[in-house]
Amino acid sequence: QIAVPIEDVHRTHLRFTFRHRSSSDSKDRSERIFSMAFVRLMRPDGTTLRDGEHDLVLYKGDSKKLEDASVYLSLPSERNLSESKLLSGSSFRVSGATSVLAVSARDSFQISTLVCSTKLTQNVNLLGLLKWRSKPSLLCGNLQKLMNVDGGEVIKFLQDTLDALFSIMMEHSETDVYDTLVFDALVFIVGLVADRKFQHFNTVLEAYIRQHFSATLAYK
Repeated sequence: QIAVPIEDVHRTHLRFTFRHRSSSDSKDRSERIFSMAFVRLMRPDGTTLRDGEHDLVLYKGDSKKLEDASVYLSLPSERNLSESKLLSGSSFRVSGATSVLAVSARDSFQISTLVCSTKLTQNVNLLGLLKWRSKPSLLCGNLQKLMNVDGGEVIKFLQDTLDALFSIMMEHSETDVYDTLVFDALVFIVGLVADRKFQHFNTVLEAYIRQHFSATLAYK
C-alpha cells in the first residue's frame, strides 16, 4: 500500500528494480540493478492508472541509467503500448543519453493495482464533466456521456458531480440549452442512489441536500 499526497500524484511514478540475491546480506546491498520497470500514476488524459493487471516492460542496461528517471520516462512502460517494437526485441535510444536501454524481451513482469481516491477518477468522461469549465465546448457531450459512466465511479464522486451539475445550471441560467441534460443527469444520479447496491449513499445525498446545496438559481 502506497499513500501519495494528492498534489504529488501528477508527477509521481513507481519504479521496480531487480537485483541478484546472494547468501550474504551485505553483498545483496552492493549488487547492481540488472533490470527495471516503471509505471506512471497518471495517464496523459488526466485520469489515473486503471485498476487491474499491467504487463510492464522490463529494461536492461547500465545500472545508473536504469535509476535515472530522465532517461527512461520517455520510453513506453506497458507492453501493450508498443507491442510491435517490443516483440522485435528492439532497443530504445533516448536523445541525449550516452547509452542504450534495451527491452528484456524474454522476461515479463506483471503488477496488479487498485487506486483508492475520491478526488482522482479513472473515467475520462466523468473527468470531462467535473472539469467542464476547461472545455465548455464539450459540455453537451460530457453531460450525455455521464449516463454511460460506471455507477460506482459516479457515486464515489457524488458531491463533486452534483456541484458540477448545479454550477452548470447557475452559470447558464439565461439559457435552457443544458436544462434537460442536467435534469436527466440528476435523475440518473438519484436512480443510482436508489439502487440497492448503492443505497448506503442515501445518507450522503440527504446530507448534500440539507448542508451543501446552495444553487439558488437552480432551485426550481
